[in-house]
Amino acid sequence: MFKSSEEKEAERKEREAERVREEAERAEEARVAEEQRKRAAFLATPVGSATAAKKAGHRFFEVQLQVGGHEGTAGFGSTTSRRSASSSAATLEEIEKLGWHLEHASYFFMITRESSTDHFMATGQSTAITGVTVGVYLFRNTNVGSSGE
Repeated sequence: MFKSSEEKEAERKEREAERVREEAERAEEARVAEEQRKRAAFLATPVGSATAAKKAGHRFFEVQLQVGGHEGTAGFGSTTSRRSASSSAATLEEIEKLGWHLEHASYFFMITRESSTDHFMATGQSTAITGVTVGVYLFRNTNVGSSGE
């Protein structure tokens, strides 16, 4: 019914040890979850996708990268526009470092929005376009022979 101080101390130490074990398990679970999150984030990148395709032994890899943009606005009888450009060279270089060879590149402009306005004190309309320029890059696996080896 009554416990000695040694028994109470032993129970306290056991509870503390259990708490430490549980904290260690939670920390390990959090570490594993963080590693999985980082891995998933990496695989969602162009270089991550190329890495996964390379490991899977694919002969070809295609990636689409935004290389430019155009934002147009129309209002009060006038239009304005702003262009932007970015280089995909660093990403393409990283993909080639993995053992892929760039075989073909092409580009297209994808309209994402249009707006128009009536001319002020005149007939007709002005239209402003917003969109992105996308580069489509096709790579060949340099480690796979033409016979699929």
